[in-house]
Amino acid sequence: MNHAQYNGAPGPGPIYTQEFTEVLASTDLQAKIPGGVLLAQGNGVVKKGTVLGKITASKKFIPYKPAATDGSQVAVCILDNDQDTSTSDIGASAWIAGIFTESKLTGIDAAAKTALRLCYFA
Repeated sequence: MNHAQYNGAPGPGPIYTQEFTEVLASTDLQAKIPGGVLLAQGNGVVKKGTVLGKITASKKFIPYKPAATDGSQVAVCILDNDQDTSTSDIGASAWIAGIFTESKLTGIDAAAKTALRLCYFA
């Protein structure tokens, strides 16, 4: 490193990159669940754009599971940020309306599209 380039001060240091996944196709129309959702512990890292279902008994959210019978078989919303549920329940924000890039969503299917009535998919 050439310290003279920075007047003797350390350089900018290592450069890191971060992948930014944008699931919204447009920011014109969007709405989130007021107060957010409580993601249930034990689902690892749940990625932005994951379709969520709500467990009836606990009222906690988990990734949408069409074959389940605990309530999570109904799509309710779409997670708007990566969240780590490995060690505890965690609060998160989620969209209930918006225009989304379907290919960037996790767990989207025909039944989820029907349940997410205020969402449009491009």
